Amino acid sequence: MYRWHGHLNQQPRSERALIILLAAITAVGPVALNIYAPAVPLARAAFGVSVAAASTTVSAPLIAFAIGLFFYGPLSDHFGRRPVILTGLSIYIIGTTLAFFSTTIHMLIIGRVITALGAGAGVTIARAILGDLYTAERMTKTLASLTMVMVITNATAPVTGGLLAEAFGWRSVFVVLFALGSVALAVAWRFLPETRIINPQRYFKQIALATWNLLKTPRFFDYALQCAVVYSAFFVFVALMPHVLTHLGRSTAEYGFWYLSISLGYFIGNWVVTRSPDRHNLRRLLTRGILIQAIGGCLGLAAALLGWWHPFWIFAPWAIMAFGQGYILPTVTANVVALAPAFAGAASGLLGFSQQMAGALAVQLMASTSTATPIPVTAFVASVTALGWLAFRLRRYHVAS
Repeated sequence: MYRWHGHLNQQPRSERALIILLAAITAVGPVALNIYAPAVPLARAAFGVSVAAASTTVSAPLIAFAIGLFFYGPLSDHFGRRPVILTGLSIYIIGTTLAFFSTTIHMLIIGRVITALGAGAGVTIARAILGDLYTAERMTKTLASLTMVMVITNATAPVTGGLLAEAFGWRSVFVVLFALGSVALAVAWRFLPETRIINPQRYFKQIALATWNLLKTPRFFDYALQCAVVYSAFFVFVALMPHVLTHLGRSTAEYGFWYLSISLGYFIGNWVVTRSPDRHNLRRLLTRGILIQAIGGCLGLAAALLGWWHPFWIFAPWAIMAFGQGYILPTVTANVVALAPAFAGAASGLLGFSQQMAGALAVQLMASTSTATPIPVTAFVASVTALGWLAFRLRRYHVAS
């Protein structure tokens, strides 16, 4: 079914073991972002800063995460998957330690930036490993399976973060992140195989050329645009909605529990991709996902404009959106990696960089808007998802097989 290269004595015993291993390594980064989100209002109060300043602890790490994604891919193409992942996880652990001991908002931002910089390794290289082993069609299904495992972990992150922040203070989330990073590093050191055939003649010039060729490919732009829609909508929601709920008299723990609906929607979307009779028709999957996402975004804005501000009406449309995103992301990622199969790391890294930068810029753009009501956030989400659907309708998307 698949073939390993390199350290054969380290290979997982089955494809399922590989999925679980890669999901654990990949989840470290998203968990770091999601577990902290409910604690942002408490950190803001502790340091006595504005919403915009507190939001920098979310947007700045997103930029660092994007930079890490951009460089880890080419580095793993050159040096191999294992050493780059191990280095990234080590950087991650250093960042969580600094964030825990931060005494100013600037020190916290630096700690979060270092954490995010290290976390990018797992996300990028997990995709590259799958690109080493599978065709685009097979990779789409495997990515969906990997994400389902990962989402189970991520779904509990905001709940855990909210409960920890209320019970032990906002710094406690970094204790958990340090522990998770340490376990991931140990597991990767022991079990992660090398799937990249190391070619001493492969130089960074070739990798840079492959990256440039991707940037010149219209299909890459189309796929990157759809990922940018997904991530900008998601991170604006994650960064600002805790402040909105605080204004509405809701607790950080309550935000975490309602966030489960988003994870559930995304999980179901991934599951449908792995079971759908249309799973071999990647274009149909992408079409369906983009439409569902746009419908969810518009429903969220409609509810906000009608004054339906109970968390149910805020999160239910987002669960619909997340269901659609469960279709979009595995399909888009598999197609991007298929554009440069000889440089899967570079392709994965470039896509990750573009989507995270879009998310970071969107958060910074929206950080100064009012969080007294959910209307500004839902208006932004509805706008970008509708534009994503319109762009898809106007451009002719081609998918790999």
